[in-house]
Amino acid sequence: MTQQMALDMAQTSTIASAVIVTTVIVVAGLVGLGLYRARYAATREEGYRLLAERSADGGQAMADELTRVRAELGEVRHRLAALEKLLSQIG
Repeated sequence: MTQQMALDMAQTSTIASAVIVTTVIVVAGLVGLGLYRARYAATREEGYRLLAERSADGGQAMADELTRVRAELGEVRHRLAALEKLLSQIG
């Protein structure tokens, strides 16, 4: 019976050690996965931030160009009105 108890204690100790090692490995894996996901999310957010900045810069450039085109169109309209007036005076 003593041998049986010693064998049971050894088996119990082996099983407990295996459970502890497995638990530590699983926890370390989950922590590693969490760190990987956090880094990936931070990289992705940085990319979105840069894209938003470029989009805002592009929008501002487009607005500036539109303002310039409107000014030129106003100048063309003014010149056209002057030309029409001159032609009506001649003809």
